[in-house]
Amino acid sequence: MSKPVIGINASIGGSDHETPSIMTRANYVDAVVLAGGTPVVLPPVMEPTAVVQQVALCDGFVFMGGPDINPARYGATAHPTTVRLPERRETYDFRLIGAVLEAKKPFLAICLGCQEINVAFGGTLIQDIAAETNSPVRHSWKQNPYTARHDVVIESDSSLGRLLACTRLTTNSAHHQAIRELGAGLRVAARCEADGLIEAVEVVGYPTLGLAVQWHPEYLTAEPEHRALFEALVAAATGRRAAHS
Repeated sequence: MSKPVIGINASIGGSDHETPSIMTRANYVDAVVLAGGTPVVLPPVMEPTAVVQQVALCDGFVFMGGPDINPARYGATAHPTTVRLPERRETYDFRLIGAVLEAKKPFLAICLGCQEINVAFGGTLIQDIAAETNSPVRHSWKQNPYTARHDVVIESDSSLGRLLACTRLTTNSAHHQAIRELGAGLRVAARCEADGLIEAVEVVGYPTLGLAVQWHPEYLTAEPEHRALFEALVAAATGRRAAHS
């Protein structure tokens, strides 16, 4: 059997004076390859039928990180630190997530992707952790390759806990927003040990991998626990393809 195809959503950028570019960070692609999948970068198309066709072509998905969701989408006004996603990408991302959930295909959502999953399920966000909480953790480190760390506590009865076979994990710190109110149909899989902020969620009753993490495992694939997230996605995509072939 050929390797499963893993779709990775892309962003759109460029100034007003040039044709916008479609882009995805290379380490998302490399993480999928390392885990045994075939990555395909998905451009943010605006036609709903094209989004459905993209989903049909792929066996699993990575929803990548990026700037901030328009707070109006979850009934809030923008905080001064909010840096909005390009409107085209935001519209596309939520259409893609909806189509993936409808098709019940496996996904791993990362950072912004985790926040998008929560909002897609009706949840809300903390727009700036430093300003809106008393957390002792500096979650938003603007550094590369995201080496600043903090510990998370994993729920032992969660899919994440069973996957990693551990209840603690050291993750990188690279996000200024986080989940506030959990979306209906999601469950908490991990929290920051120091402040209790939600660090991972999963879709309740989902028939395959439906996992969203707030940290950036694509920077940490040299470490088995973080590489395992991509391996689990590829394994779930392989299993789903076999079951539907």
